[in-house]
Amino acid sequence: MRLVKTREVPALTGLSADQLREWTVRRALIQPDVPAQKRGSEAKFSWKTLLLLRLAVVLRTRFHVELQAHRELLGTARELLDGASFPMLWGATLAIYDLQRCELLSSRDVAAAHEDAILLRLDRHLAVLSQGIGLPDPVTQLPLFPALAVQGGTSSAVKVRQPKGGRP
Repeated sequence: MRLVKTREVPALTGLSADQLREWTVRRALIQPDVPAQKRGSEAKFSWKTLLLLRLAVVLRTRFHVELQAHRELLGTARELLDGASFPMLWGATLAIYDLQRCELLSSRDVAAAHEDAILLRLDRHLAVLSQGIGLPDPVTQLPLFPALAVQGGTSSAVKVRQPKGGRP
């Protein structure tokens, strides 16, 4: 897993260097994955921590959530992200209920939700991280899959094109 140094984080999160220092060191709202070892060294952040920082920025700026008071919520969100892979999160939404609990929802789950919640869609954040860090997005991986041709008519059979040379 590629870790990003502190100097690269502001461009990927929208935080200023001072805000990043405030959130990660002084208030310890969101911990770096590898803390700075000594004065003058840089902390390092994984894509999951960067995503959480981006989501915290949205909570603070758009919804005026006091992050210090909801430190446990950020910890819960971090645990949810720790159990997810980068490709799995495409199309997902972080739902925050009562500023007390949160869960990751698929696009199907969002439509079926019956509670009021703050919904943070992850795709635009993942796209920024994908471009900034060089992580793959699902669309760029499509050429890795073989092309399938669908037969006409009402049949639901799928015909797989075999490469020339007789090998499947």
